[in-house]
Amino acid sequence: MAVTLHMRPQDEPLTWERFCAVTGPFAVALDGYVSAGPRFDPAGPRVNFNHHEEVDRLATRSTCAQVLLAIRQGFFESFRDSAGVRADVYCNDCDEDVCTSWFLLKYGSFAEHVLNPVLNRLVHIEDMLDATTGAYPFPEQLPILQELAWVFEPYRSLRLSGALDRHDPAVYQEVIGAVEERILCHLVGRGKAVPLDTRYERIGGGPGWALIREIGGQARTGAFADGIRAYVAACPRSDGRWKYTVGRMSPFIPFDVPALLQALDAAEGSAEHHWGGGNTVGGSPRVPGSRLPPDEVTRIVNETLRAGRGRPVRPFPAV
Repeated sequence: MAVTLHMRPQDEPLTWERFCAVTGPFAVALDGYVSAGPRFDPAGPRVNFNHHEEVDRLATRSTCAQVLLAIRQGFFESFRDSAGVRADVYCNDCDEDVCTSWFLLKYGSFAEHVLNPVLNRLVHIEDMLDATTGAYPFPEQLPILQELAWVFEPYRSLRLSGALDRHDPAVYQEVIGAVEERILCHLVGRGKAVPLDTRYERIGGGPGWALIREIGGQARTGAFADGIRAYVAACPRSDGRWKYTVGRMSPFIPFDVPALLQALDAAEGSAEHHWGGGNTVGGSPRVPGSRLPPDEVTRIVNETLRAGRGRPVRPFPAV
């Protein structure tokens, strides 16, 4: 079984056409490596598992849930050569969705068995949390949440440390390896649990939304539990730039994420690096971050919301 990970955090997202042009057969793109909705090219074969761009995020399975369903519906019948299973897996992140998706592809024999309740539960919880950016109303004291907090602790620790923004492929790959080992422990009953850390600081905002600084690994869960339904999360980088996430609980919350991303992208003024995302969550350029300080982002968000008050929320990304 030849399933190979190609970790490329310094790559900007590719179009589907470019991905098909630069990769060989049996190429698999995960969770935003290709900036397009789910795609399958049987002639490659090549596939894009993604729930960020060109989708209604609330109506689309997360990447790991797409992968699990594909495996159970015959994915490895196409992704194999004369030597057996083959997949070249491309990703530019090491978050919970990517880690889980990689695990499913690497351990396809685990995933193929429908009667695997622990794995099914893990993917279902991750699916709900990732699709809603942590806003699904699970009770904070639910034991499985504390178990998954331990499973994904290597990623959360890296993210909160700021080291994620260095985009070091070796470090990202170490995180995926560490999470892979913890998933295995969890599946065989040797996993651990840690309390959720839902701490955050509200540092600004405007009518109907909050500007927040995430402190704990599950800060957004805490924000949503406190009634915040729309937010911009600001994180300073060591190079003096900023990392931003723009999000809302669902498309039913009147906080036009695509319009905000478009306005922020115009203010950024970069010909190469863009703000982008889906209809409920997006953010600043992946690799270089943003030059815009929080007070400028606040001004742009409030002006954009005032200009668009009463306007229907666009269902798909504008950038």
